[in-house]
Amino acid sequence: MTLALPPSARRRAFRLPRKLPAPLLGGGFILLCGLILAVFPSLFAPYDPLAFDYNALMAPPSWAHPFGTDNFGRDVLSRVIHATTIDLQMAVFATIGPFVFGTAIGAVVGYVGGTTEAIFGRIVDAVITFPFLVLVIAIVAVLGPGLGNMYIAVGVVDWVFYARLIAAEVKVQKRLDYADAGRAMGYSPARIIFRHLLPNAITPAMVYLMTDMALAILLGSSLGYLGLGAQPPAAEWGVQIADGKNFMATAWWMSVFPGIAIVIAGLGFSLLGDGLAELMRTKR
Repeated sequence: MTLALPPSARRRAFRLPRKLPAPLLGGGFILLCGLILAVFPSLFAPYDPLAFDYNALMAPPSWAHPFGTDNFGRDVLSRVIHATTIDLQMAVFATIGPFVFGTAIGAVVGYVGGTTEAIFGRIVDAVITFPFLVLVIAIVAVLGPGLGNMYIAVGVVDWVFYARLIAAEVKVQKRLDYADAGRAMGYSPARIIFRHLLPNAITPAMVYLMTDMALAILLGSSLGYLGLGAQPPAAEWGVQIADGKNFMATAWWMSVFPGIAIVIAGLGFSLLGDGLAELMRTKR
C-alpha cells in the first residue's frame, strides 16, 4: 500500500506532457550524441587516438585532420572523441555515489531530527567551510593522482549537498497527512522514509544531480589539467588542454577543441537539469 499518492494521481504524475520543455529536449539531444560517441568512439574517430605521426607534428586543421594534430602528431579529433568516454564516465561515477549515499543519509536525518540533525548540521558546516575544489584537490593529493582517487575525493565531500537537500524536503513531507497516516497504521520508520517520504522529496536532488554532472566534468578536466586526474597518454579533455597550453601561439587547436567539448557537455547537463526542473514545476 502506498500512502503518498493514489494510483490515478501517480499515473498523472508520471505522464509526460504533450510538449516537453525545450531545455530538456536540447540537453537530451546533446547528451544522446555524447553517449553515442562515448559508447562507440572507434566508429567515429578517424584515427587511433594514441598513434604518433611524426610527419604531421602540430599540423593545422585540414581535411585529413579536421581538428589538427598535437605535438606528437596524434589526431586531435580522434582524441576528443575518445575522451568523451572518460569524461562522461567521470560525470556518472563521480556523482552517483554521493547522490545515493547523500540521499539515504538526508532522508534519515530529515525524518529523525533532534540530536541526529544537530550532529549532521555540524558535519555540513565543517565541509562547506572550505571551498569544494580545494578539499577535493587536497584529498587527491594525499591519495595520489588517478580517476579512482578522484571519485573517492568527490564522494567524501559531495554527499553532504545531496543530504542537505533531501533532509530539508523530508522535514516538510513528514508533517503531511499521509506521513501521519503511516505512523498511525504502525508502519516502520524505514518503510515511511524510503517508500513514502523519499519518492516525494527526491525531485530537487535529481535536478541538482544534472548540474552536478556538469560540474564533475569541469572538475575532472581541471584535475586532469593539474595532473591529478586522468593520466597521459589517456585521451581526456583536461589532459589535452594541459598538453596544448604551451603551444597556444603556434597550435591553438590543441587546447581550443577540447575546451569546446567541455563547454558542450556542460551545456547538455545544464539544459537537462533546467528542463527537468521546468517539467517538475508543470506537474505540480
